Amino acid sequence: MANEIDIYQPRHLAEVVRSAPPVHTFLRDTFFTNVKTFAEEQVDIDLVKGDREMAAFVHPKLGAETMELEGYETKSYKPPMVNPDLVTTAENYLKRAPGETLYSGRTPEQRAAEQLVREYKRLDDAISRREEWMCAQALTTGAIHVVGKGVDEEIDFNLTNKIVLAGTERWGQSGADILGNLEDWVDMVYTNGFANVDRIICGRQALKLLKNDKGILEKMDNRRYQAGEFNARDLPNGVRYHGYLTDSGLEVYSYKEVYVDRVTDPKHPAVRRLIPDNKIVMISPDVDFMRAYGMCSYFDEASKRLITAEAERLLHAYIGHKPERKILEACARPLPIPDKVDSWLVATVC
Repeated sequence: MANEIDIYQPRHLAEVVRSAPPVHTFLRDTFFTNVKTFAEEQVDIDLVKGDREMAAFVHPKLGAETMELEGYETKSYKPPMVNPDLVTTAENYLKRAPGETLYSGRTPEQRAAEQLVREYKRLDDAISRREEWMCAQALTTGAIHVVGKGVDEEIDFNLTNKIVLAGTERWGQSGADILGNLEDWVDMVYTNGFANVDRIICGRQALKLLKNDKGILEKMDNRRYQAGEFNARDLPNGVRYHGYLTDSGLEVYSYKEVYVDRVTDPKHPAVRRLIPDNKIVMISPDVDFMRAYGMCSYFDEASKRLITAEAERLLHAYIGHKPERKILEACARPLPIPDKVDSWLVATVC
């Protein structure tokens, strides 16, 4: 039956509600803020780690003592390709769009242009979610495991500030010392990575154990000593602020964003949290890690030549035949690189 509408019957077209989850990119936009694009597929980074060598005492008649040159290490990374596309049939442009009145007066070409913008945004959102996942993996594991069609490799950033509590030392157990752990770990990051961390991002279970820790609550109840406070409030980008711990000088946050894991078990995709329930990340917003983008390219049928771009995104549209369809394609080669070695810490606490 044809899609017919009786124009003589009174109708009311309710507002269409588009139920799409928001794209939260808190980790990417807060910590990986040094964005650089490269004209090659490979990215070379010189990692320089300073030292704390003091100038030596010398006798005035013996002259200066030469210091050793500061060393550096060159790391070479190949940003993995992220390449989603969408197929739209021509018929979609000839029908009334969701939310459009019967007498909108818009042409099929106008509807097609609006649809094109929406679909490009969907592709861009999908790439942004992948970038956020990569940032989370780099911070919570010190590496990014790239698994996909024709690719299976691990990009390791050699993080050494990785803690795994065991036995009764785990948070919530009889030998747990949460405040002591946090103070020790602040010192560890300062010693190993020359960074003053001022916040922790907690997984769900780790946060519950921290907020219900007897030692922390007793200190907060001591009116003669300001140990901190818990005063939760929601912040933009899926972040929640929970409070402040005076002894360690740390603000406490949680991050609610999740993703769909289709790699572990493709037949049964699972929803997982970007910050695992049993982990915390200790970091400073001043780290200014790098977000590198390699070169993207595609073959243009009209001009019969390869088009390349040094950009965060390369958008491309082309026509397919039999059946007639428009294919929208987005390409990116992103790689978040925590290029300040050991300037953050990740701990498995429960």
